[in-house]
Amino acid sequence: MKQFAFLLMCACSFLANASYLDYKYEHLPTEHTISSSTLGEERTVWVILPEGYNAPENSDKQYPVIYTTDGENLQYLTGHNMWFLQRSNMLPEAILVAINTRHHRVRDLTPTEPKNSPIPVATGQSHQLKAFIKDEVIPFIDNTYRTGDFRVLSGHSLGGLFTITSLLSEHMQPLFKGYVAIDPSLWWDDGIVAKWVEAAEDTFDEKAFSVYIVAAHEENIPPEHQALYLQHITAIDDAANSLLDTDAITIRYDITHDENHRSVLHVGVFRGLREVFKCYPSVCPKTEGGDSDQD
Repeated sequence: MKQFAFLLMCACSFLANASYLDYKYEHLPTEHTISSSTLGEERTVWVILPEGYNAPENSDKQYPVIYTTDGENLQYLTGHNMWFLQRSNMLPEAILVAINTRHHRVRDLTPTEPKNSPIPVATGQSHQLKAFIKDEVIPFIDNTYRTGDFRVLSGHSLGGLFTITSLLSEHMQPLFKGYVAIDPSLWWDDGIVAKWVEAAEDTFDEKAFSVYIVAAHEENIPPEHQALYLQHITAIDDAANSLLDTDAITIRYDITHDENHRSVLHVGVFRGLREVFKCYPSVCPKTEGGDSDQD
């Protein structure tokens, strides 16, 4: 009997290990340099293709595309999460486009020039980055790769702020089906973007978008940062609840209590991509009152 139990354990162990034999993510980006007439400079984008992209049987297949800001860093975390979700049958195979925003991050990702608290770098030019994505990056990607019309925009911190302002943009809004904003920096310029979201509620009627927002509620904030932090989480809450009240947008709003501004990035990418692709190739229909969750 003991020998049988030992053999059974060995068999189970072998089967478990066998299922992990090919469980290895390989990050193989293709780097492109775009000479941008919009930005007046060269800008790097990295493209990571799904595993089956070059398989002969997929030669006519078109793929959804996920765009992320802070691409020099977030291509790795986002690419790995995409791969894992695909292996878990929670995400279709998709193309990742990671846009470099390192060198002029504050300038490129913010929508206004704050008057009350001057910042010693250029700010408020996110409209230029939006034009670059709309007029140069997306056409380049669509002409180079086999893409479908299901696009998702994802960003963290200032990148999350950029995601929210892109949702409000008449030029960017029609280009994307899904928006992932991870602890977005809605404190920017005294929370002005949250006010824009509230004022834009009626413009979303009868439009289909899937939005995921996550906020990291932290404890032990230093006293000198508490006022800004309160403004930050209040603005996120106001913007998310305004979107929850719209008639068409499908939104999930999560609040975490055991993550910080950095660590919530890992939670946000995983949950956000899974959420906006939940009803792919369509956008999930709006449910009464939207969806909100607290950890």
